[in-house]
Amino acid sequence: MTRKVFFLLATLALTVSAQATTFTSANSFKPSAELSLQPASAPASDDDEGLFWWSAGANLASNYLWRGYDQSYSGKMFDPSIQPSVTLGLGDFYLDLWLNVSPISQYQEFDMTLGYEHDNLSITVYDVWCGVGKDFWQNNFLDGSNHNLTATIDYTFFDRLRLHWGTTFIHSADWLYNEDGSRKRRAFSSYFEVAYTQPFEDLFDITFTAGASPWTGPFWTAGPQIFEDGEYFLNYNDKNPPVTGFNVTNLNVTLSREFEAGDVTIPVELGYTYNPTSKRHYALLKTGFSF
Repeated sequence: MTRKVFFLLATLALTVSAQATTFTSANSFKPSAELSLQPASAPASDDDEGLFWWSAGANLASNYLWRGYDQSYSGKMFDPSIQPSVTLGLGDFYLDLWLNVSPISQYQEFDMTLGYEHDNLSITVYDVWCGVGKDFWQNNFLDGSNHNLTATIDYTFFDRLRLHWGTTFIHSADWLYNEDGSRKRRAFSSYFEVAYTQPFEDLFDITFTAGASPWTGPFWTAGPQIFEDGEYFLNYNDKNPPVTGFNVTNLNVTLSREFEAGDVTIPVELGYTYNPTSKRHYALLKTGFSF
């Protein structure tokens, strides 16, 4: 128990330290991100149901990929990210705090997630703060903020086939516009994903994933961008028009395995992603720890 408390305090210190840096740095535009570090399951036995539980951990990834896009929008294969996480739970409900910082690119992110997980069903509502050079509380949350609010639902069949849907309800960039430039309506950018995992004895798991935007999702399928004077700008032209309609954005295959060291779990992942919309390829190596 003493070891777990030590690890929790160390992870909290890492999160708070990195978060302090995030809240004061100028950043580039970036839409919300799905929860990348899954929370631990609620207590396994019926006797423990309803009791408080917690987990903590951190990932080190060669790139922060989300829905088939690298979050620095640089197109680089290597853009390392450090991703600490702390989860506090009560029965099937939990609160997760997740942070992403990169020592190379400017992109940083802080996610706060309220979730419910029971058997094969998972439901979340989360706020993402992207720190685009603004204070955490700056601007109107509903319109001009760098926060966004997203809801997701996942269901897993036969412990192998996972279906995922996510819809953004609030985001300052999630609008459709009239020809005169005035706002037409919220776009409610959404994403759905199908993933199948096949275990290979005790060696590793292989997961095949396909994800797409079902309709025009301007806040995360924004199209080509350029970087000038510390900010990102959309770069539309005849050869690079805005991304509209249905678009497949994430085709992925991942090999994964978890190692146990006492109370600590060490996951290792090696993956390949192709985004047909941006026409970019990525290799991803991720490892970390959780307890």
